[in-house]
Amino acid sequence: MSFPLIRKTLPSGLRLLLLPREEMQSVTVLTLVGVGSRYESPRQNGLSHFLEHMFFKGTENRPTTKEIAEAIDNVGGEFNAFTGEEYTGYYVKVAARHLSVAADVVSDILLRPLFPAEEIERERGVIIEEIRMYTDNPMRHVQHVWMEALYGSHPLGRRIDGTEETVSALKRADFLAYTKKHYHTKNAVVVVAGNFDANKTTKMLETLFKSLPLGAQAKPKPWTKRTAVHRFKHSYRKTLDQAHIILGVPGVPRGDEREYAAALLATVLGGGMSSRLFLQIRERHGLAYMVRTSSDGYLGTGSFATQAGVRLEKTHDAMRMIQEEYDRIMVEEVPLAELNKAKEIVRGQMVLQLEETNALAMFSSEQELLEGKILTPGEINKKIDAVTPQEVQALAQQILGRKQRAVALLSPHRSTTKFEKLL
Repeated sequence: MSFPLIRKTLPSGLRLLLLPREEMQSVTVLTLVGVGSRYESPRQNGLSHFLEHMFFKGTENRPTTKEIAEAIDNVGGEFNAFTGEEYTGYYVKVAARHLSVAADVVSDILLRPLFPAEEIERERGVIIEEIRMYTDNPMRHVQHVWMEALYGSHPLGRRIDGTEETVSALKRADFLAYTKKHYHTKNAVVVVAGNFDANKTTKMLETLFKSLPLGAQAKPKPWTKRTAVHRFKHSYRKTLDQAHIILGVPGVPRGDEREYAAALLATVLGGGMSSRLFLQIRERHGLAYMVRTSSDGYLGTGSFATQAGVRLEKTHDAMRMIQEEYDRIMVEEVPLAELNKAKEIVRGQMVLQLEETNALAMFSSEQELLEGKILTPGEINKKIDAVTPQEVQALAQQILGRKQRAVALLSPHRSTTKFEKLL
């Protein structure tokens, strides 16, 4: 798979990634900054996410939200931002001929934000409603419960968007100090993906980002435990008609040589409509509409988990079936044909994803920011192809043991004793 990639480091230390694609009609400009909820103190919980919102609330060149939005709307583009545990991203996607507008807006919001006090107060209410929205969504909230089960009071165990209490207490001075600490040259990657001229674009970015402050790359709070902090975490909600389950284990860290075996293990178990858990829990027994298994890596740690929303009276059965499939894959080698199908699924998903310029930008910048290197899709495919049934079984035996398993449960069940006994 062809993957033209130009990597440059400016004298300031700012890293540029250029992914020119003549066949595409659009272009995405993305800045990924190495700070997220994992970098926050308890008092700061939600600050990375709140700050992400505030960068769009006015700059020296475009003092209002309306002016920022119109700059992109006027050229038919789209813009957004996102916050994770280990990074925050800001991007604009436009038709290729409007690249200069996209780059100017992205640099403007990051280098010349105003953080107006009145906008902070207004946006505080917006974010509190966002917190309530995701809390009210059981499929999303059980994921918060799962991360708390895995990591407890560590920053990875706290919500990315914070709590109503922490968000209500954040001040303008917090935004200014946090930006000064984290938003600088060696803690950011600027990437352009799509149809553009590499030389002209490099010169443009050098000019636009020349005032980004100097600084070193941030280091997240480490995590060294190999077991979940809480083996069973239940969040009671009286009004639910389903039980929402996440059953899993601490997973494979980002950059670990086993991460491709982990992706295939997750795909075999619950990575599609023909996966083992989907067929068992949904198709054969009709217990759930949704069941999926995922492997997510962070720096130094990871999460490997199966999520399902099931009929209340079948909560125990669903948890038992997940456990049984975990047990089976530990003792029975995955047939080669089934593993090859999983490889095709993983490869196919990557191909489909990378047809979008914003996905291309994210694919490369996430690797660069967190790992300091970039594997091309072709290199990743080779690593996927090299995984054997024996390696998948060995990984299952390493991470899926009964004593390593934990459960997050969101349900109206008043007693969870019989569920806890399954562990």
